[in-house]
Amino acid sequence: MLSHDEQRSRLARDCPEALPYAHVVGDPCADQLDASAPFRTEYRAALGVRPEQKLLLITSTWSEESLLGSAIECVERALAELPYDEFRVLAAIHPNAWYGHGGFQIRQWLERARRAGLILPPPAGETWKAAICAADAFVGDHGSLSLYAAARGLPGLLAAFGAGTVAPGSPMDWLGGQLPRVDPVRPLSEQLAQAVALPGAAARVTSRPGRSLALLRALCYRHLNLPEPAFPVLPRPVAVPEPGAVRSPLGPALYVDTRVRGREVRVRRYPAELQGSGGSAAPLGADVHVVADAAEPDPRLRGLADVLVARPDADPTAVFARNPGCALVATGAGRLVLRSGREFEVPAGCDPAPAASALLALLGEGLDPEGGCTLRIGGATSALRFTPPGARGAAGQADAGLLGPDAAQ
Repeated sequence: MLSHDEQRSRLARDCPEALPYAHVVGDPCADQLDASAPFRTEYRAALGVRPEQKLLLITSTWSEESLLGSAIECVERALAELPYDEFRVLAAIHPNAWYGHGGFQIRQWLERARRAGLILPPPAGETWKAAICAADAFVGDHGSLSLYAAARGLPGLLAAFGAGTVAPGSPMDWLGGQLPRVDPVRPLSEQLAQAVALPGAAARVTSRPGRSLALLRALCYRHLNLPEPAFPVLPRPVAVPEPGAVRSPLGPALYVDTRVRGREVRVRRYPAELQGSGGSAAPLGADVHVVADAAEPDPRLRGLADVLVARPDADPTAVFARNPGCALVATGAGRLVLRSGREFEVPAGCDPAPAASALLALLGEGLDPEGGCTLRIGGATSALRFTPPGARGAAGQADAGLLGPDAAQ
């Protein structure tokens, strides 16, 4: 059973004795991806991708020439270099790699990336199909997912490519000649901006678009010498992925790059643990600070932190005492406490971590925080007001409304 007339032509050339048994029936996966495309919003929400974020899909087949086998550093590099609030990264790894090395080994190899926010779905299931529909770009290799992603119109790059394992003249061979390779030196964000979409990819995947299930069923019933059912058989959308059963309560420590223009503060954050890993480095400015959880188990990262995010009932004085390098403690209750004793509150529902970064940025520019600011983070914009303790009250509730649907959460 073949997906394309082009394959039948190659079969006729290379193994003509098999031609009487060859049937072009299309590609069920390609047809299901087409049926799933209208549900992009639902898949993105299920994968935890906010509307203003972009999803980068990293795909790897198996073998030493795969992305996982020869360019695994690309995974950590994506997490290290792309702004934490602007991108989510998902790695779709071929089941052969999962079962060949074992799930424990795969997770260990990617553990630092997972702590930095990597989405790593298990090999069983169809999350990879939902991810293709949800993604904005891909980085792949010579595996079929690269071709499926290109067929969906995603711009792509290749981090690895086993040219010797690809049949000359095949769609994958064509793909390898069209997509640019990941440059180990240039910033990955620049390369993604120049990733290539291939409008002709879909026509190379299947020559029977939308018909694969009908053709497969007809072929099976014909061989069984049974009448085919009268009702139609059509591709159905892939199921919405279920949320992960296990999720760490600890977020990654972050390098935070702030830029102040007037009373607008732009905040960009990057996982701190991955900086310098394999030569990866985020495009940080001169005025950078570190934000970490007060319960961060790595004393190095906790010691570097200018901002520590503590539980709602935490005593900031005790946090300062345990962490002499900390300049500001932010609590889940919306309190921002400076080491000097000066304190502010932010509107209910506001994420205290980026608010704390904005506060430090304003103070660094000599601006009075009580004037508030416009916070830009992850493609979202919100009005943010800092009020003295106890002054939030009714005014704070009004301020909370300023956050609106586009607020950075």
